[in-house]
Amino acid sequence: MNWLLILLLILGSASLAILGDILGFKYGKRRISLFNLRPKYTSRLITALTGGMIAVIVLAVLSVFSQDVRTALFSMKYIRQQIFDLRLQLNESQNTVAQAQSELAYQQEQVQIAAASLDLTRLDLETLRNDKLVLEQEKLELEASLNSMRDESERLKIALNTMRNDTIAFSANILLAQTNLDYEDFISGDINLRLEELKQSARLGVMLRVAETGFNAPLEFNAKEEENLIKALNENFNNLSDDVDLRFYVRALSKENTALGESIKVKFEFGLSRLIYDEGDVIYRKAFDAQDENFDPEFTLHLFLRNLKMQALADGVLPDPATNNVGTLGGEAFFDAVAKLHNIKEAVIINAIASSDIYTEGPVIVKIEFQE
Repeated sequence: MNWLLILLLILGSASLAILGDILGFKYGKRRISLFNLRPKYTSRLITALTGGMIAVIVLAVLSVFSQDVRTALFSMKYIRQQIFDLRLQLNESQNTVAQAQSELAYQQEQVQIAAASLDLTRLDLETLRNDKLVLEQEKLELEASLNSMRDESERLKIALNTMRNDTIAFSANILLAQTNLDYEDFISGDINLRLEELKQSARLGVMLRVAETGFNAPLEFNAKEEENLIKALNENFNNLSDDVDLRFYVRALSKENTALGESIKVKFEFGLSRLIYDEGDVIYRKAFDAQDENFDPEFTLHLFLRNLKMQALADGVLPDPATNNVGTLGGEAFFDAVAKLHNIKEAVIINAIASSDIYTEGPVIVKIEFQE
């Protein structure tokens, strides 16, 4: 259809040109005048009008048959604006594409890094799996060995307990010796000397305990425990060094049951020591009615000493770890007190008086006095 339209336009334009030339020649030959023009100019005007009509007709036909021609003739400014907008969109799209390409390159690089890391992780996982299998095998072997050792240990414990129950020569937590460290001992640096004296007293105490049995009981001291004891004592002293009345007690105790032929293992314990009773203080007193027909002097004194013990414990005196006693009253003193009670026939107050200053570590040494 386009080629037919072009052919028709060419033929129509040629026809109009020929018609315009004929009319111009005709009007010029007749010497006709339009608008008071000379015939020559009238002929030229007709020719020009004919050419303009050709252009108008061509444009009109093209506009009728072609959307592109109409757009080019009547919407060029709009098209230019659209072209400008499209160029802007193109630039933005190009920038977006460039950014996307950059981001894609970065993501590809990250993917490569992740892939390399994944490969390493897989390798580590395989290594760990192999290690796990080896460890599981070793675990099974160790468990089997441990079970065997446990069984052997249980048999040894049973045998040892049986042996010790039959031949225990020295029980655990026996108080072997005790001493005290005051402010001056720390200032003068005599702690080691005092501990050596404590160890010597412990050896002597053990010798006296086993002298009748002929049991040879060497003491075994742990050098590391002694070092820790001295360190702890110094730390506590440094924290409380502003107190000139500062005093600590240190006890040497048997660590465990000891069978015949074994050495006695020694452990240490320490703590703050404070004055509980001054010499001459009445620690405990109680009234009894000696006229009561049920009055028994020996039972009464036993009851009094038991109450004295409870009072001393309540006041802060530490008991002997093995016997839970806080002190002893010699047999001679006890029976002298019983004899005096026999001679009393009226209400009496029994007083337990501290024979010397008594501190936290004890022992509680008293004398018995009666007040009728």
